[in-house]
Amino acid sequence: MATARFVGPLQSILQAELARGNPIRSADPWPPHCRLLVLLDRPFQRRYPLPPGVLFKKVDDPHYWKAEYSFEVEPGLWECLACGF
Repeated sequence: MATARFVGPLQSILQAELARGNPIRSADPWPPHCRLLVLLDRPFQRRYPLPPGVLFKKVDDPHYWKAEYSFEVEPGLWECLACGF
């Protein structure tokens, strides 16, 4: 799969995870509020410092994903980087 491209600060976290060997499972918009949702195949390799405006949430729902970092690109429109189990 081609590398996804965030416009906000999640790109540096994505690049760090890819460098650690955590591949992208999927990268798609997730309407109505998510401009881009990137789901990594495995759990995040580490906990990253939160850049301004970035939120971290443990989801722990096997129907969705384990955890996510999100960033509001513009009011009501988000980018999300999530990890599998």
